[in-house]
Amino acid sequence: MLFLHSTVTASSAPRRVAVAAVLGLALVLSAGAGTPALAQDPPQAPAQDPAQDLDNSQVDIAYLPPTNPDFQPLYERLKARAPLEELRQFLAPLRLPHKLLVQTGECGATYVPYAYGPVTICYEYLDQIERLAPVDVSADGVTRANAIAGAFVQVALHQVADAVFNNLQIPIWGREEDAADKLAGFIMMQFGTDVALRTLTGTDYFFEASDHTWTGVDFSDERSTEDQRFYNYLCVAYGGDPKTFGYVVQKNILPSSRASDCALEYAELTYAFNTTLMPYVDPVLLAKVRATSWLRPDDGQYPAPAPAVSSATPAPTSAQSASSAPPEESADDAQH
Repeated sequence: MLFLHSTVTASSAPRRVAVAAVLGLALVLSAGAGTPALAQDPPQAPAQDPAQDLDNSQVDIAYLPPTNPDFQPLYERLKARAPLEELRQFLAPLRLPHKLLVQTGECGATYVPYAYGPVTICYEYLDQIERLAPVDVSADGVTRANAIAGAFVQVALHQVADAVFNNLQIPIWGREEDAADKLAGFIMMQFGTDVALRTLTGTDYFFEASDHTWTGVDFSDERSTEDQRFYNYLCVAYGGDPKTFGYVVQKNILPSSRASDCALEYAELTYAFNTTLMPYVDPVLLAKVRATSWLRPDDGQYPAPAPAVSSATPAPTSAQSASSAPPEESADDAQH
């Protein structure tokens, strides 16, 4: 596999190389060949699904039965869809020195920080994703299926990122949760524009729909606010694929003051991977991962909860929503 070619110059690299060395882990599973990954769609999968030959013996998985009967349908849907089995295949190129257990389970809260053990994706969080998703399509054009699928992919990649940082002993300057967000967002961009739009707009919709008001000691949390996470994900998207995600700048969703640095941030991820993390990747398996279609057309197509429950948190309606679908190009737009 050819290395990704960095556009970072000798003068610009030192400015953020410490942070980039952490965030560059995103490319471990997703680097492309020749040109930056987001400048090209992944190769078409052959008739025989390459995923059937993928596995990572260092990754164990489990679906823990819930004690709360309200989560039983969610538990059954997860086992039937088998996302953790696919996640283990997706992680096949990564050479992990230690075993990693990824599980779904009941946490007693929507989120629990990674604590150097199993990676747990909480049923409470997944239930919240389904409840906050629009019944059909949001005012900003995000479908229920994309809202659910995108938010699920985000939390799964984010949680695994925390564990991989520890497993590979990657030093982190800054907050680990921010680094994990960068990794998750970057990986979402590696499988073509359709997957990127589905997952990132779904992720952004969920952050907005959460509508969490931060006050006082809330700001001491190890995670950034939902609004900050909005912009960080959007910067990865715009920095890697300004053509597809240019609408977030055109509509002033991502301020130009931040957007101007996004290409550099993305380039530094490439620089960091090429210099520090390539030894952990099997290039043959990486090519197979990139040739596989991981997101199914029907992912996230689950029925909405009862109106009495879903109405407690209204769907976002802001015309400036970061989860807005890209605008249709008009004849006037095409002339500019």
